[in-house]
Order: sequence, then C-alpha cells, then structure tokens
Amino acid sequence: MLVYLLFSSVLTALALGALWLHRQAVRPEDHPLRVPPPPSVDPALIVTVLPRDAIRAIDHPQFESATQATEIDPDEHVIGVVIHGEARAYPLPILSSHEIVNDVIGGEPVAVTWCPLCYTALVFSRRVEGRAAPLTFGVSGKLLYNTLVMYDRETGSLWSQLYGAAIDGPLAGKTLRLYPSLLTEWAAWRAEHPHTQVLSKRLTRLQFNRGTYAESPRGSYDVDPYASYYNMPDEGVVNHQIPRDAFQRRRKERVLGLRVGDRARAYPFRVLARHPVVNDRVGDVPVLVWFDPETQTGVAFDRRVAGRVLTFRADSAAPDVLVDRETGTRWRALTGTAVSGPLQGQHLRWLPSTPAFAFGWYDHYPHSETYSP
Repeated sequence: MLVYLLFSSVLTALALGALWLHRQAVRPEDHPLRVPPPPSVDPALIVTVLPRDAIRAIDHPQFESATQATEIDPDEHVIGVVIHGEARAYPLPILSSHEIVNDVIGGEPVAVTWCPLCYTALVFSRRVEGRAAPLTFGVSGKLLYNTLVMYDRETGSLWSQLYGAAIDGPLAGKTLRLYPSLLTEWAAWRAEHPHTQVLSKRLTRLQFNRGTYAESPRGSYDVDPYASYYNMPDEGVVNHQIPRDAFQRRRKERVLGLRVGDRARAYPFRVLARHPVVNDRVGDVPVLVWFDPETQTGVAFDRRVAGRVLTFRADSAAPDVLVDRETGTRWRALTGTAVSGPLQGQHLRWLPSTPAFAFGWYDHYPHSETYSP
C-alpha cells in the first residue's frame, strides 16, 4: 500500500510538473503589467454623449472554436489574448457594438476593451488592489478626449481606457493592470493559435437579439459599424479645440502608442510600413517594435533576455520571423518567442502598447515623443 501511495504521488507530481512546464512554454509571465498613475483630469473634459449602458457591455460572452467560426472573414480584425495558455479572439464588428467584454481567461477575470472613435484596444485585469472581488465594467456613455470612459458597477467610479485608471468617483487614482494583447487579422491570429476560441457572432446575435446584415446592416455583427468612420477625416466627436502640431493634426493617422514607465512614444504606421523592425530605446529600456504592413499589426517588446540586450532584423525567408544578431536565434515576431537557436524557448517581455489614432494618443499624452528613424 505504501509503495502504491508513493507511486501515485510521483505520478501526480509529474503531471503537475508537466502542466507547469506547458504553461511556462506558452507564456513567460501571466501576471499583468502595472501602468503609471493617471495625470489629474479636469472633470469638465469628461463629456457625456450617451446615457449609461446605451452601449451594452457583454457580461456573458459566448464562444466557438476556430473551426466553428465560419462567419469571420480571414482579413477581419480581432483582439487576441492568451492567458495561462488559453487563447481567445474578439472580432471588431462585435466589439464596435459593445466596446467592453467582461470575461474570464485562464482563470483570470479580464475586461477586453475597444474604443472605435480612437482605435484603441486594451485588455485589463478586473482585479484592483485593495478589493477582494473583481470589478465588472460597463460603458458610461462618456468620453475623455474622444476615448472610451468605462464605469465599474460596484462603485460607479469612472475609468479612462487609455490611461487604464479611475479618473472620478470612489476609486479615483486607482490603476488597472494590462495583459498583453494583439489587434491583428483573424487569419494571422488563427495561424498562430489554432486552438483559439473566438467570440461567436451567431451566439452573440441571439444573446442580444440582433439581426443579420440583410435585416439591419448597422445593427448586425457582419460588418463593423464604424468602417466608414475609420476612413473619414473627422477627429472623433469632442475636444476639437485642443491645439496640436502638424503631425498630430494628421486626422486618422494611426500610431502604435507605447508607454515605458513615465515615458510615452508613438510609432506612426506610415513610418513602420517602411521600417517594420525597429531597435529603439525608450529611457533606459531597449525596445523592439515589429510591424506587419499587410495586416496592420504592431507589437512592442523589451530587447533584454537574461541580462543581455539583443538586436533584431527580419528573417529574409519569413517576414514574421526575427533573428537576433548576437546569437542567431530565430523568434516569432507576433509572440516574441524564440523558436530555434541558442535561446530557443526564451520569451521577450511584452511592453504596454496599443494602436491608436494620432489625435487620441497625443490628446492623452501631449508630451509623447514621435519615433523617426
């Protein structure tokens, strides 16, 4: 009996060890990153445009497997997230109608957020320091510099999406923590994560009593209701009086906005299209920015691995693979994972970044630097 118990314990330990190793292989750190406290916000800048919950957040998301999700076009954009090895994708046509999804991924309560007016995509932990239970978020109907202002249903505090912090109410000054996420095309996300789940258009349509495109084009999830807005010159709907320099007035110019400590830097998409691999330094942090012009996907990583600063270039045989000059290791650009070479299995640390329209980014971060090669 004793031998049997010992053998069972060994098997259990091996199984747990294998699970731990699997999770480590998927993600080097599943702990969200802290963001700096927000600047002081004048309440007069928080503009009400709709009643609270006029845009309904999704609290009970319904998912399908990648093979079941036949309604999503390959070039349709999704927000992709991986936590504890669980991958999920959220199509923009659904998010543009709801803006917030309160979800649980890999056992972690998260808020997947999208602001179509400023083209910002961020995924937050719903756990807030000092509170035992996670928060749930709704759409307040308010905007700060044209960007989504959320509210939590537990205290009624207002939260800025782009600051990731409470700007009014009982929790004012509290910050949320950011999980790594990608805004990319569905085909690219699915190729990288074939076992991903995806927020179901069919099931969400039933949940919110939505029709198809033929029945209600703007009210369906078949197209993004903001598709025409993305191509219009309008700079959001409020705060047009804010002074901007020549670049910041480039209407719907898109940037990859990056925050490192108290520093902010914007990488214009039109620059990244010509220079898709950027070895940069923001303050004391060596930064890698990679951009795919075809899918309009950008991501930023810390270039330090085990105390060593690496320098990257594109692999001539595969544009979505990077090679570091110091060791010759090959890395997956979307995930920052070393797939072959001396550093195989290592991971680059994701840095807090989001795509954004330039006017929204610079309104929030007026002292942001602009990258120029």
